[in-house]
Amino acid sequence: MIEPGTEESATSENSPVAPSEPVTPEETMTPAESEPVLTKRGKSTMRFIVAVLIVIFGVGGYLLISNSNKDGDLAKIQGKVALSEQELRDVVAAKELTVYWAGPQTGAKYTLIATTPGISYVRYLPGGVGLDDTKTLFRAIGTYAQKDAYSVSLTAGKADGNVGFTNSDGNAVFYAKARPSNVYIGIKGKDIQVEVFDPVVDQALGLVLVRGQISLVN
Repeated sequence: MIEPGTEESATSENSPVAPSEPVTPEETMTPAESEPVLTKRGKSTMRFIVAVLIVIFGVGGYLLISNSNKDGDLAKIQGKVALSEQELRDVVAAKELTVYWAGPQTGAKYTLIATTPGISYVRYLPGGVGLDDTKTLFRAIGTYAQKDAYSVSLTAGKADGNVGFTNSDGNAVFYAKARPSNVYIGIKGKDIQVEVFDPVVDQALGLVLVRGQISLVN
């Protein structure tokens, strides 16, 4: 269940492994007091050593750049980057993630947490601000792997204290009467349950009632 600020907690449980240090030669070469006289064989050997060092340091530099790029990509799925609509779509596509949302919001940016397999959160940042704000409540959509999500959600909707129904998309919807800010959807024909949270009264339920509003990010 999405609680205030809890969608950010996933990052602490799935912190990235620090990139390894670049490979460097075990021994360093120090200049001699007087330059040695090199034979042809010696010159060839020296050229070979220089070439090897260039390759080693070149690979090391490439690894540093590569790891830096990976760190940047990782930050985008840890909720640490305010993403535009297109950036969100691109990250989801690049990582081949299954992520639901409530569609684009004018002027908003988004954060994505998808560090745990089968769980993702999209948080809306109205006006593109609030990335580091853990006190203000923002709209958030959770996507969870849930076997037989449709039947599970139908059953949950019949439990005491809950309200359940099938929406215009044909999905099973339920929520607790005491907490209408969190509405759950069992996607028919898929092992996916979606949670819609909105701090505005009845807004989460309103989103679920609109046909096609809760959809895949693609």
